Amino acid sequence: MLTGSRPLLPPAALAVACCLAVRTGVAEDRGPDGTLAPSAYAIRIAHQATADTLRRVLDGARDRLAKPGCEAVLDDFRDRQGRPLRTSLESTGLSPHGYLGYVVFYDGSKHPRCGNRGILAVAAPGSRVVYVCPEQLRDRARRNPVWAEATLIHEMLHTLGLGENPPASQEITSRVIQRCRR
Repeated sequence: MLTGSRPLLPPAALAVACCLAVRTGVAEDRGPDGTLAPSAYAIRIAHQATADTLRRVLDGARDRLAKPGCEAVLDDFRDRQGRPLRTSLESTGLSPHGYLGYVVFYDGSKHPRCGNRGILAVAAPGSRVVYVCPEQLRDRARRNPVWAEATLIHEMLHTLGLGENPPASQEITSRVIQRCRR
């Protein structure tokens, strides 16, 4: 709909815009020493050990995404319409590390893909929901936190519209690790 020359947002888009405006300040705060302040994440997982592990892994992923070399991964991949993922992110008005506060994380215990021991999390392209496979996440975070952090960044890329096969899942995570090394 148009009124004059300004488009009006549909109610659903307006609701998202409102939520983004509220969330933006939370995830962007920096402490007096310049480091990222603790962020509020949308974690909807009742199991405390899993929620705590997820929070730690998200903090690591967020710290990685705050570095320019890591955020360049947004230019390495495109959504299904061929647009760089950075374009999708820019439409939210959030930074890459701030966007993690916008993604909603649910317990994926009952998700069919969590039956595969090699899968830590699952997200559909363009959905801001990520299902976390609790046992796999806790195990991987303990054995290889860098891989766990890269996996959550990988899933974040899916929420921005990245499909899979192609590129292969391993290729996505490997690129994240390559770009986001500390």
